[in-house]
Amino acid sequence: MELRSTSPARILTSAGWWRQAVVYQICPHRYGDLRGVTSRIPYLASLGIDAVCLSPFQARVGFHELTSRLHPYGIEVIVDIAPDYAAFDLLEASWDAREFLWVITDSLVDAQRHGAFTTWVLCGHDADLRRTRASTLLMLALPGSACLSQGEELGLHEVAEASDIPAGLIEAQEHDPASTLSLYRQALAWRIKLQAADHLEWMPGTGGQVLHFGRPGGWRSVTNFGPGAVPLPPGTVVVASAPLKAGLLPADTTAWIVPSS
Repeated sequence: MELRSTSPARILTSAGWWRQAVVYQICPHRYGDLRGVTSRIPYLASLGIDAVCLSPFQARVGFHELTSRLHPYGIEVIVDIAPDYAAFDLLEASWDAREFLWVITDSLVDAQRHGAFTTWVLCGHDADLRRTRASTLLMLALPGSACLSQGEELGLHEVAEASDIPAGLIEAQEHDPASTLSLYRQALAWRIKLQAADHLEWMPGTGGQVLHFGRPGGWRSVTNFGPGAVPLPPGTVVVASAPLKAGLLPADTTAWIVPSS
């Protein structure tokens, strides 16, 4: 069974919006029912996501209200549907530049071979929060769509119930520019601004401890997997997973760089 609700405004502007969408996975029962999900709409809208994917649920009461209240924010609703081609290998990859390079390249080639688009999944990739932030920013820079799991934008590995989110955690991160929630919001906002054709170009120097690729429009993503800092490519850093130091990219850090004006 599939229930799908689409916004006419979105369809008119971009019929293929789903190819590079950021989809937020929600289990309705964790909020009690669909009305519980509806109560979270302002928070979902503030993240900058393109769609919510609802895990299977029994009651349809409240579905129309949920979709009608999401659409003014330009957020689509997908129910009980699997991504076209979901790159779970990335979720299982070790923190190693060569392994990430192999997984990303192989996933893109396979998707192209099957005429599909790639969906990346990377929730709670590493117990180390710094590496998790770096790998998430890397994932969001890749061509294709991205699937986010409920709670990962707060640095939580898995949220069994909505009540499992510590009281005050969202509020605390709301007001902290260095929080994981702030990083997600900043990255998703820039992702929309920088979005172009869904392909990438590996840059010289990729491999070893650095993963560096360019996207259409001239912007780049560079991740340092190694133990020491490396020089940043020329340009202006617009998002970074951790603080930078005087033209250097620290260990376990990803940065997005746009051409200097």
